[in-house]
Amino acid sequence: MSSAGRRLIPRWYALTVVVGLAVFTAVLVATAAAFADGLAGASMWGLATSSALALVAAASALVRPRRPREPETDQDGSRVFRAPRLTVWPLLGAWIALLATAAAWSWLAVTDVGALESPGLSIVAIVGAAASLPDLVRLVRGRLHSWTLAIGPEQLTYRGYRTDVVVPWEDVRGAVLQERGPAGVRIDLRGARTDPVVPITAFDVPAEQLVDEIVRAAEVARR
Repeated sequence: MSSAGRRLIPRWYALTVVVGLAVFTAVLVATAAAFADGLAGASMWGLATSSALALVAAASALVRPRRPREPETDQDGSRVFRAPRLTVWPLLGAWIALLATAAAWSWLAVTDVGALESPGLSIVAIVGAAASLPDLVRLVRGRLHSWTLAIGPEQLTYRGYRTDVVVPWEDVRGAVLQERGPAGVRIDLRGARTDPVVPITAFDVPAEQLVDEIVRAAEVARR
């Protein structure tokens, strides 16, 4: 097994996202420090917290070195790959902080619109938070998933965000690298089912390892 796989996420893209979030977070912290009074000030700190947590998640997802490693093994022999906690929990925290900030700004928009320092930014945050409310319902109902790929003796299971796929090996042709939309591993299914894509940003191993694991398990199951 090679020490590292081909880089599917360009360095320039990773650098742009991480540096952009870092600058945005610094601006928000400076703004919050300057306007720290009342609910408006507290809400700015909430947005700064959301941006800082998003920065941590982005650095984990985009900058983290990806090297082959042995995954967890369940009692049934399934080899399980999970998203790093440093990617999942800061991302969830950033979302919750954004929802809290949007709720505060919605209240201010109704009761004291003049207290909003950046009405345009407030509107964007409120609209974005409102658009994510269906996902909040899915999270509460257990239908929003952390990224997990389980390669078992009888079936393959992939859960991530809204996707929940469980397929027996006879329905899996194999897997291939996908460089765009999103970059990762496309699981090639038989029939008319949509091929799920496992985003490599959600895992800390090379995409090539996931492809090799899926192809090997499918071949073993067909013998």
